[in-house]
Amino acid sequence: MKYFFTSILFFISTVLFSQKSSTLTVKIDSLKKLGRDSLIKLAVKKLNKSGFDAKAYDRITVKATTTSLVVEFSLSVKFSSATSCYYHKVTIALVGDGNGNNVQGDCTEPKFYKLTAEEEKKVDFVFKSINNSDEIGHVPNNKLNDETTMEISEKADHYYVEVSSWSTYSHYKVDKLSGKISEANHKHFDRSGYEKPDYEIIK
Repeated sequence: MKYFFTSILFFISTVLFSQKSSTLTVKIDSLKKLGRDSLIKLAVKKLNKSGFDAKAYDRITVKATTTSLVVEFSLSVKFSSATSCYYHKVTIALVGDGNGNNVQGDCTEPKFYKLTAEEEKKVDFVFKSINNSDEIGHVPNNKLNDETTMEISEKADHYYVEVSSWSTYSHYKVDKLSGKISEANHKHFDRSGYEKPDYEIIK
């Protein structure tokens, strides 16, 4: 008898899970038809934070799986100083799980990302130094490719730069006065045994 009731409970939970998954799939498929731009607007509306400026995040990705649809606002270049305290990634789930913010800086009251004019000049200086150097590959129009990110950390007399992609990692210093690059180091990772996350990018 105990086995019978256990089997019934298992059957009911399986049916309910199947119905829930089916409902999520229908909802996700319906939202996907709206297109990327509309989904981004829906995400901003759902977040509903006055301090959030979607245009400040230059890398916006809309991703879907069979159980979730999320919009991710992130940065190709992160600039930080000793006092930096901001969200460098904001993820909004339109369906399923995935809401969350990633914080840059050791702080308790982060704000949404917004470079000041002075910080923009510093980022431009780093890119100019990179493009004037024969040691580091040039970055056309100061735009990183889609799978590459850069972090620029301001120090007393230099900028410490880290560049990461799926298979490589580089770091070096950029002198604040001369723009000279030093202590460059590069690593390559063997990713042959790894698979990239399985999700659909909505374009």
